[in-house]
Amino acid sequence: MTSTRKKRHFGWYAVKAVRITGWCLLVFMILYICSGYALSGDFGLDRIMSERTATALHVNWKLDRPFLVVLIVHVAGVTYLAMRRWRWI
Repeated sequence: MTSTRKKRHFGWYAVKAVRITGWCLLVFMILYICSGYALSGDFGLDRIMSERTATALHVNWKLDRPFLVVLIVHVAGVTYLAMRRWRWI
């Protein structure tokens, strides 16, 4: 019995990676912006997020390594797809 499953190409995985990392980057940036406003006391975000949590996220940035990994994967995927679209590769 033969498999009817369609073989997926690298481009399909690149599109999925770009979409997932794009959403992850959105969450990272919202956390970073909100923690900055919580530290400054603007927009009432200091009532939602404690100063300790805001400092950990914004200044010490516990999320810096995951952010960089997600950013590199996102940029690599977008670059690959753009080069394929422009027929450079």
